[in-house]
Amino acid sequence: MRVVVGSKNPVKIEAVKEAFEQFYTTKIEVVGSQVNSGVPEQPWGEEETIRGARNRAQESLTMNGVDYGVGLEGGVMELEGKLFECAWVVIKDCNGKEGVGGGLYFELPDLVATKIRQGGELGPIMDELTKEKDVKKKGGAIGIFTKGKLTRKQAYVHLVLQALVKWGEWYE
Repeated sequence: MRVVVGSKNPVKIEAVKEAFEQFYTTKIEVVGSQVNSGVPEQPWGEEETIRGARNRAQESLTMNGVDYGVGLEGGVMELEGKLFECAWVVIKDCNGKEGVGGGLYFELPDLVATKIRQGGELGPIMDELTKEKDVKKKGGAIGIFTKGKLTRKQAYVHLVLQALVKWGEWYE
């Protein structure tokens, strides 16, 4: 089985690999591909974030020999005057079936929320505040905020499994 992730981010690729290996018993090859999400670098709102994930999944299906295209997109959403992180996963198979999973909601600290509202993107903001490089390719913002108790990869594994529900044996 060949799975293409619409990203070169190693956290996303590893999360998809782990989730697919938990879900299926067959041999799985997971590769990343740089694709265009079709949404801003910092998606705002769940609809825009889902659209980015869907576009990534669709673009991933254009590669040769692909069984599944997977798009993962992180975004932010406003709720009750507070800014939250959110993430969505869309999986598409070569037969046109689509599965969607989402979540990873957590309130962003005021300093981070203010910087995002001023036009910033979460990834670079986290790099700036932590003085680390490529936080989103490691534990992510959630990893920083939870002191490593929950990493971006761990959270994404759950979201990918949620999107795989459509391929559960009982589903049809």
